Amino acid sequence: MAGLRISGGSLRGRRMPLPTHGLRPTSERARQAFFNIVGDRIDGARFLDLFAGSGIFSFEAVSRGASAACAIESSRKATDAIRERSLALGLPIQVIAADAFAGMKRLPHEEQWNVVYADPPYDFVRYGELLEVFDSQLPLSSDAVIAIEHRTGTSPFDRVELKCLDCERSSAYGEVSITFFEPKDRG
Repeated sequence: MAGLRISGGSLRGRRMPLPTHGLRPTSERARQAFFNIVGDRIDGARFLDLFAGSGIFSFEAVSRGASAACAIESSRKATDAIRERSLALGLPIQVIAADAFAGMKRLPHEEQWNVVYADPPYDFVRYGELLEVFDSQLPLSSDAVIAIEHRTGTSPFDRVELKCLDCERSSAYGEVSITFFEPKDRG
């Protein structure tokens, strides 16, 4: 097993095992850039990690001060590994074994999310539907930030009409881009 290094916070430098069963982890450079952009908003945040894969974003978020994280991943092998590591480290990471859409339906509706990261597989075609769920169904804090990873050179959000969210920026990191959304009426 190769390892992914946590790049900041209380677990900085710790290597997390990476199962070799078909995961495509986000580069450390892109992950660091995301957390630099989010900045202090991660402190005390409720962090939602969709298409969690190895769970590295959940571990990194908690390491950097998130009060809790929820990792949703469809691979049972991956969720078992995330759960095992988070329990061994005593971290507040909830793990849901389901696809992103079914997993979000299982989240408590009374809890608001402060930071959301979605890293769908490259062949994912439901970006519009995913963004619409964020826009109208997922309970978000007024200062929430949502980041969605996609292949550089694609524009998977062009046809989505948003009611509650604004597209704030998109940044490219090699073949990966991350597009950021925030609520229109920021408290």
